[in-house]
Amino acid sequence: MSRGRRIWNGMKYVIYVELAALAGGYYVWHKMNINQDYRKYMHKTFPLVLEIFYKTAEYGGIKDARTNDYEKWGVQPKS
Repeated sequence: MSRGRRIWNGMKYVIYVELAALAGGYYVWHKMNINQDYRKYMHKTFPLVLEIFYKTAEYGGIKDARTNDYEKWGVQPKS
């Protein structure tokens, strides 16, 4: 097997892993976007991921997602 062929075979696996990570990330983002209970679960278990979601939502123009969630959950926002 030529050297170029081995490199291409290795790169295929890297591309597959990156596509799987992208699909998984989109799945989690979509689920957080439509399900407030899932956001609460993420708040308890993966707060950094939820913070990234809120920052992305604020950048996209949804300014009150964090406020609405915290009010419904009875959580005080961190200052």
